Amino acid sequence: MHAALSHHPPERTPLFEIFQPFHPIHWKICGRTVATDMAMAWDAMADGIVWEELVEAEIKAQYAVRKFFGLDMVRLNGAPRKNFTRPVKTGKNKWKLDGTAYHLNERIFMVEPENPAEAMSDSHKISEDDTRRMVEAWDGKGPAESDEVDPVLRGVQSLAQRDGLDWVYMAEIGAGTGVAFYPPFMLMWLIDEPDLLRRWIDMQKAAAFAATRRAIRAGCSVVAMGGDVSCDKGPFISPVHYHEFILPVIQEHVKLIHALGAKAVYTSDGNHWLIKDDFFFNSAIDGYKEVDKAAGMTWPRLMEEGVADKVCIIGNIDARHTLCHGTASDVRAEVRECLDYGRRARGGHILHASHSVHEDVKADNYFAVVNAYREYFSLDPLPQ
Repeated sequence: MHAALSHHPPERTPLFEIFQPFHPIHWKICGRTVATDMAMAWDAMADGIVWEELVEAEIKAQYAVRKFFGLDMVRLNGAPRKNFTRPVKTGKNKWKLDGTAYHLNERIFMVEPENPAEAMSDSHKISEDDTRRMVEAWDGKGPAESDEVDPVLRGVQSLAQRDGLDWVYMAEIGAGTGVAFYPPFMLMWLIDEPDLLRRWIDMQKAAAFAATRRAIRAGCSVVAMGGDVSCDKGPFISPVHYHEFILPVIQEHVKLIHALGAKAVYTSDGNHWLIKDDFFFNSAIDGYKEVDKAAGMTWPRLMEEGVADKVCIIGNIDARHTLCHGTASDVRAEVRECLDYGRRARGGHILHASHSVHEDVKADNYFAVVNAYREYFSLDPLPQ
């Protein structure tokens, strides 16, 4: 894994994946539990399950899935909040939470609002006045240093050590640079109140850098940072604003990660060609994750533009089309093609979906990914 991220050819392409919590892929491996079945989890929370039991179930499920697929690097979904708000059960597969009615979507097995219009988008939940007051009142200091470790990470590390699995652990930490998630008023601050936006970013950065130091101390030797900055048509903000506001924070974050002996991975969907030099080269990143093939970030162009010569590509199995709608044969062909490209990439390659095993990915298609990968390197197939 570290050879690939250091741009040296490894003996085989490493395997990495992120799994959507409660995805049915868990059921085939570790059954249906409060950590793998969302309706069961919501019923349990409504019935009074204690936080410690939820955490223990998460540790077992997240460990079992990653061990089963033989991953080389893992990124874990963190522990549930200790003071989580409990839903109220209102019927079979129906609940209320904070006054909003929820139900089970039986197509994707996820709990979601019955009327999506009732649940405002994140950008509209954030008050401009409250945000302004918070930024102006900030004392310029970061949070107190702490050695507290996410209990799921610590639990999975313990199980892996018990079983002799030498995994590389990835933390995922943004520092206020994921512009896709800025509320509309903050996009206006870019133009109207740039100093206020810089102060907000500094506030996010202080917390993120503290979290980065904590994660690396806890054993995460790879840190995924950045956050979504582009869509299919290009960056959400102008290349000029990206260079002025976002790039300096990315560079500072990468410098911190490297100083602490870890590798830095930029995580963002979308089409980044308009900001290619800043995103890939001036940032000094080691790897690039969420390589969005469907948005134009294809292997041929990554090679043609020189990106695959200098940056480790963490992808690029299409999680928008192939893994959702393709056949096992389609998946197998794409995996082989991806590995062929990756073996020629001088910057390194780690096999990964273009985003994750999200709720629309067919479980059987991800099994097909790993079996095709194992066949490519003459490894035994997955257990039936």
